[in-house]
Amino acid sequence: MKYIYVENEILNGAGEAEQLDDAILNIEVSDDVYENYLAEKYRYIYLNGSIIDNPQYENEKQKAAIEKRINEIHNELDTLDEKRIRAVCESEVKDIKTGETWLEYYNSLIIDLRSELGALEAQI
Repeated sequence: MKYIYVENEILNGAGEAEQLDDAILNIEVSDDVYENYLAEKYRYIYLNGSIIDNPQYENEKQKAAIEKRINEIHNELDTLDEKRIRAVCESEVKDIKTGETWLEYYNSLIIDLRSELGALEAQI
């Protein structure tokens, strides 16, 4: 048997054994629902004593993807900030033909990332 656990009317995990905590409901589900829930947590919700398809699934899935990309951009910005610090200290030229420095190069990457970040944050 496979279960999805519900706590305070919110799906809170899944497993093949019942939870003994009185505050957790053990809702027995089919193998398909179980596997789909494990793959995509937003696909189902608890409503009126049942696990049902989430009518907001596509919106929540898109929001989760946007939030994931926002986190990735923040990590990329942190990495670029470290590289900019080094570029300020060393002040080397990246491209002799154009005269572009490493600092200018990293700043241009940061501008692009911040633009993307602003667009993504506006979608949430």
